[in-house]
Amino acid sequence: MNAAALWSLAQAPSTPKGVVIDTTQLTNETTLRWQPGDEADLVRYEVLWRETTAPEWTHVIDVGKVAAATIDLSKDNVFFGVRAVDRDGHRSPTAAPQPST
Repeated sequence: MNAAALWSLAQAPSTPKGVVIDTTQLTNETTLRWQPGDEADLVRYEVLWRETTAPEWTHVIDVGKVAAATIDLSKDNVFFGVRAVDRDGHRSPTAAPQPST
């Protein structure tokens, strides 16, 4: 089981870097930004979220091959994450955003 998990992670694209959550405005929308990866087989990013009391991700949305996404959900009520997906469906570890400054 451990070897299979390590193999899957080795096949996946790298974890998104520089992920930030825009905290400059108090709105019910949440904007996330990250540095786009340069892997040749990277095809999209996914934004994940969960209630602050949930132990695992409960929602995911495909946002495409972009470097930012705005979700119609308050940043005050959930935890967010961003992960990369390659053409074979391998998913990177999820990156937690830092507040923007």
